[in-house]
Amino acid sequence: MERVASAAFASLERATHRTLHEHAYEQIREALMVGRFMPGQKMTIRGLADALHISPTPIREALHRLNTEGALRAGSNRRMMVPQLSIEKFCELRDIRLSLEGLATERAVAVITSPVIKTLRDLDAAIRDQRRSGDIDATMRSIYLFHHTLYAAARMPTLHHLIEGLWLRSGPYLRLLFPDYTGREQGRTRAKTLDAVERGDAHAARASMETDLMQTADYLVGLLATQAKPGKQGTAKRS
Repeated sequence: MERVASAAFASLERATHRTLHEHAYEQIREALMVGRFMPGQKMTIRGLADALHISPTPIREALHRLNTEGALRAGSNRRMMVPQLSIEKFCELRDIRLSLEGLATERAVAVITSPVIKTLRDLDAAIRDQRRSGDIDATMRSIYLFHHTLYAAARMPTLHHLIEGLWLRSGPYLRLLFPDYTGREQGRTRAKTLDAVERGDAHAARASMETDLMQTADYLVGLLATQAKPGKQGTAKRS
């Protein structure tokens, strides 16, 4: 866990011209969505401040904002941590994601442009290369970019914002797909989704995206159920 935390902190970028609070918020927010932080991981203000090379105050404000959005949870000692979801809450997120991300995929097909399709193709190729090289962090970020490039192509910003809120809660579970699930699945369902998008088949693209989401969720639910068995300290016990 400490090694994952150090890698997550190291991935954060220094502030440039934006306000320090906004910079800290956006960096931590993206790190949550791309799976840099694990469920149950504590968010230390000092560690984040050192990683971002800013004072603790903007970090504290960013963490408070993420807490109000449900992306973080305040522990008994008031220290922020990444929530550990119960199986019931994880399944609720899964069902909502199926509806919203399926809709975004379907709507995107009708208006997507050739340059965006090329971007999706490039990201798909990058995911396969990164998976072969064993670069999990790069793979997770490319997976995030693939999905959200497609969803943004629907030109429905409210819908995309809602989807991002769901990824804030489910993103930390992305790392648990490696290496077992990703090694078996090999991106085949994503390839089917992309093929359907490219040929303009909105129904097939939505169905394939929903299959992708359902398969990954089923794997994670099984993992959480195993961890929740008596005698094991698992992520499925808390909400």
